[in-house]
Amino acid sequence: MVLILVSTAVSVHAQDAGAALPIAQKNALAMVWEVAKTPPYVFLILVACSIFTATLLIERFSYYQSAAGSAEDIVARVKQARSLDDALRATEYAPGVAGRVIRAAVQAAHDGYPPEQVESLAESAATKELMSLEKFLPQIDSMVTLCPLLGLLGTTVGMIKSFSIVAAIGMSDPTKLAGGISEALVNTAAGLAVAIPALFAYNYFTGKKEAIVMDLENGVTELMVILKSTPQH
Repeated sequence: MVLILVSTAVSVHAQDAGAALPIAQKNALAMVWEVAKTPPYVFLILVACSIFTATLLIERFSYYQSAAGSAEDIVARVKQARSLDDALRATEYAPGVAGRVIRAAVQAAHDGYPPEQVESLAESAATKELMSLEKFLPQIDSMVTLCPLLGLLGTTVGMIKSFSIVAAIGMSDPTKLAGGISEALVNTAAGLAVAIPALFAYNYFTGKKEAIVMDLENGVTELMVILKSTPQH
């Protein structure tokens, strides 16, 4: 996302194509640096936010890849088992969140717990997994809201400075006003460059979480019916 911030800033300020492009890029990078080192250092904060957000997105994507698993397939293995011993072996390497919760329920039944306690233990295991599924999602959601606001703050401060220059020297040199406004808008572009990918990622991860939870609930419900009708030994 840091690359997105820089490339966005470059594209905003690159005025001409062709041979003039390298000069425009240099000017844009110089302008970005001027914005970055100007109090209240909003652009630098946005760069830090982009690194933080990118780290969360990579971590969550990796987690949800490992959390995936079909509860229906796992329950089908349990259904084919002739005893709780066979069911326990069938779920030993079951993948994902569903695999861990279903195995915990089968283990509890295998250890002799009555169905009511097995169901409670399964719900407890599912709650722990739900906490892992929701981990870092509030932080990503916060970045979606915070980064555009930070960009707006930087733009507002930049605009105040630009019009302060106009108040001091008048409109004798409009290019100074235009340059100041252009610098101010870099912060808005940077904030949006972080928030937009974060928004898409947040919605994607939320959808994955809901799909996993729904699959798990259906699987545990079916599993409890099976366990109640399975001999204990």
